[in-house]
Amino acid sequence: MGLGSPITRGPFGAAGWIGSILRRMDWLSVAAIGLLMVCGLGMAWINARSYGQELLDPSSIFLRSIIWISLSVITFTVVTAINWRWIRTFAWPLYGANLLLLIATLIFGQDSGGNSRAIAVFGIAIQSSEIAKILTLVALATVLTRESAEADTLSNTLLGGLVVAPPFILVAIQPDAGTALIIVAALFGGLLLSGAATRWIAGLAAFGVLVLPLAWTFLIADYQKERLIAFIDPNADPAGPKYQLEQALVAIRSGGLFGIGFDGTGGINPLPVQESDFVFAALVRSFGLVGGLLVIGLIGLLVARLIWHAWESPDSFGTVLGGGLAAIILFQGGVNIAMNLGIAPITGIPLPFVSYGGASAISLAFGLGLVQSHRVHQGGGA
Repeated sequence: MGLGSPITRGPFGAAGWIGSILRRMDWLSVAAIGLLMVCGLGMAWINARSYGQELLDPSSIFLRSIIWISLSVITFTVVTAINWRWIRTFAWPLYGANLLLLIATLIFGQDSGGNSRAIAVFGIAIQSSEIAKILTLVALATVLTRESAEADTLSNTLLGGLVVAPPFILVAIQPDAGTALIIVAALFGGLLLSGAATRWIAGLAAFGVLVLPLAWTFLIADYQKERLIAFIDPNADPAGPKYQLEQALVAIRSGGLFGIGFDGTGGINPLPVQESDFVFAALVRSFGLVGGLLVIGLIGLLVARLIWHAWESPDSFGTVLGGGLAAIILFQGGVNIAMNLGIAPITGIPLPFVSYGGASAISLAFGLGLVQSHRVHQGGGA
């Protein structure tokens, strides 16, 4: 397939080209993304005030969130405008650069609580694991939809697993088990919607279960083991690894139906890492059950639209891309909310566009922009 797009500039030049893109965009997805970003900015404002920060100080959570969200909007817009075929053409160079960046992070990465998760480039800390999940998905969609691919064969399923394995291992040993699991979720989401045989997907999952003892021994850090044990053990010390969870549950219960307000300065002690891991608990404390359900509904709408795009896509690349990204956002949002509610172990997975963090927001914006590009330059979707 060539790199040409069915969208043309028409008799009105650039204006006609832009108008054609705007008409074909999935505005329900755009609305969900935009509202999640607004929620993220609202929580950044609350978190900055809770921590006693000056809102417009260069180091404040609020100002930095404005910058990250602005860059995410720009990324989404630019990627939407670019023909998705160009990105697919460079899938393997991007995949190779992705692996090199992950290796460089292990060697030169900045320590963050015992984790080599960020590498400084021109003074900017880049969290390579967040970038990896999207670039790996692009490579996965490319290999699963190659011309010679037979979706229901064992060899095709194994090939998908081989593409995902290197970035999974490199991310897991940073250690960043949460993002490593997100990459696995992308694999299963892509395989499921690509038409892979259920028996091969189940076999791949069974293999994953069999290697868990090896992962526990060689990939999972000691502090991660403590969190998992504390989650399983009802008698774990509440002042130990369970402290964060206990504080989050207290905050959620205090929120009630409509929350206690959003001033953020009312003598309320901030939750541990409430700007990222426990942002959902902080949100429910401020906006109550209504606010929590709103965020859950927005994530659900975004996932549903991605699945719909995958289902209605006129080509298999769009199917795998949409399905894989839906799995990423569903897993990421679901696990973050579940760990805030105490029904999943604490893994450090951010809530999409609501948790503080530039790498997560920009990488998701890139992936979502690529899905939109597939829609507007392919003319598919509903």
